[in-house]
Amino acid sequence: MKFSVGYQYPDDISGERFPEILQDYSDSVAELYFAPGNEPGARSPAAEASGLDEKEAWEILREDLEVASGMGIRLNLLFNANCLVAECISKKLQARVLKITGTILETCGLDSVTTGSWFIAGVLKEHFPQLEIRASVNMKLGTLEALTYASERFDGFCIQRDINYHFETLRRMAEWGRKNGKKLCLLANSGCLRNCAFQTFHDNLVAHLSELHREECCMDQDPVFCRRFYADHVHRMEYLVHSTLIRPEDVFHYEEIVPLIKLATRTHSNPRLVLDAYCSGKFTGNLFDLTEPGHGIFYRGQILDNVRISSEYWNIKSKCRENCSECLFCQKIMEQALLDCTELQ
Repeated sequence: MKFSVGYQYPDDISGERFPEILQDYSDSVAELYFAPGNEPGARSPAAEASGLDEKEAWEILREDLEVASGMGIRLNLLFNANCLVAECISKKLQARVLKITGTILETCGLDSVTTGSWFIAGVLKEHFPQLEIRASVNMKLGTLEALTYASERFDGFCIQRDINYHFETLRRMAEWGRKNGKKLCLLANSGCLRNCAFQTFHDNLVAHLSELHREECCMDQDPVFCRRFYADHVHRMEYLVHSTLIRPEDVFHYEEIVPLIKLATRTHSNPRLVLDAYCSGKFTGNLFDLTEPGHGIFYRGQILDNVRISSEYWNIKSKCRENCSECLFCQKIMEQALLDCTELQ
């Protein structure tokens, strides 16, 4: 299996540039996806979070993309924000997208673009027909109908994470893709709740965090629903029930479905840990540490020990019918694998 990983600007803690991580896993990393500078995306503007101004961000990004491209790693540009409001079909947006794409293509090379915008997809198809245009996972493409609707403007699709364990549906999608010349990929390590009703709201929120004025916010309101959900002790043992996480040990099962697995590492606190786990196909640590966003803070003093989760987990989960209130399988696995840190001493 080959992986697509999310670019991170250097931070003051590790001091490590992202290509240094890629170098160690270059045999397994096929693609690097990135957002340009402080362009709004479905995650916080990465450059701004690192304290970089626009000029500094572009120079660092350009250098790192050139290094990655020199390793033979394909480059995937993100325009995956769905909160462009009045600009969503504007000439201004078109000009900005064309300028950014053209500049990166000319200076660093570019292989594909991921977007959640029907408009941006059409603009890029017209002006850069050599690029693969991929539909964002945020479009929630989870049916054959959805793929058919989107096929006019998209060459590939990142499939809705909520159906990662609907294996028969994924097989049908893969067959459709082969017949229609469309590429599919999956997101392996999302920390989002399965079928979360507030995901679009959350994506729009984090895309514009830099624009929020904290003094004007209602500070008694936590807008991130998954934090509220897992903080409630009633739901603590339901983590695996609501997770879309594909464990590193189970990735090989998807080789018949997709040629590429996407790893969320753009805002992860330890992207090297994520790459090491998935590229090696094994992980002996705390499963809470693999996802983006992570939820380990709500299980302080406990770890979800991946070693205690047997292959039976995949066998049952891949046949999931989502009758969770009757099945209780995931809760049982959770009870076996959730350990107090005192048990490890």
